[in-house]
Amino acid sequence: MNTITLNDIHWHDSLILNVHLVPEDDRVEMRLLYPEEWSTNTFTEKTVIFENAYGYKEFEGPIDGSPTILSASISGTNDPWSRIRLETNAGYREVYCRDVYIQTL
Repeated sequence: MNTITLNDIHWHDSLILNVHLVPEDDRVEMRLLYPEEWSTNTFTEKTVIFENAYGYKEFEGPIDGSPTILSASISGTNDPWSRIRLETNAGYREVYCRDVYIQTL
């Protein structure tokens, strides 16, 4: 099983721009406006890839604009998958996956 390290990604204050499901590749792609430099308030578009993923769900209520991620954690496992929970200012999202990484657009 892959070891998922969520600490490699700075989740807090990342704005979710959109989510793209790629069922034929078992992948969830989450495009973010990602904080790059706090002192200059600089954000960059990046995509978080959830590989070997299934069960993506949103548990969020109405919000004005796009949700902002507050935190991310591994909230459970179903070997060999980990359940990733993303807390947002609108609720939370979950996805089961085996690997998570970030790529620059």
